[in-house]
Amino acid sequence: MTEPTPTTYVEIVVGFDSNFNFMNVVDPAHPVPLSMPLNQRQELYFRLSDQLIAAGWAFQRRPIQVDDDYGVNFSSWVWVTEKPHGGGTLPTHTAFKIIYECNRMGIYTYSLFMLDQHKQLITLDPDVENGTGQIP
Repeated sequence: MTEPTPTTYVEIVVGFDSNFNFMNVVDPAHPVPLSMPLNQRQELYFRLSDQLIAAGWAFQRRPIQVDDDYGVNFSSWVWVTEKPHGGGTLPTHTAFKIIYECNRMGIYTYSLFMLDQHKQLITLDPDVENGTGQIP
């Protein structure tokens, strides 16, 4: 990668709402659907919620896959062990980051691969659209 790390980042905290739907719980009092504003080059920071971590959840060995991207818009992922802004350390395989390059417009399906407390495989496959900054 020849570009520096982006100065803009988006934090996505995977957790549950009160109806046990997967949501972004970066603000636990106000969960929102899993979405990403892909309208500029940025770092995407994914982590499991404190609730899921306490219950024994983790990401699988490969935490994310973006379909039909071929390395154009999304960089390789890397594990992270720190919360943003010095918020503390995280257990192994509970957070990672990936850089969105903003090189090609389109709708992408990305898959998040997780393990629950019983080591059962959990996969989420949300769609995300770039080019307009709108999430489908």
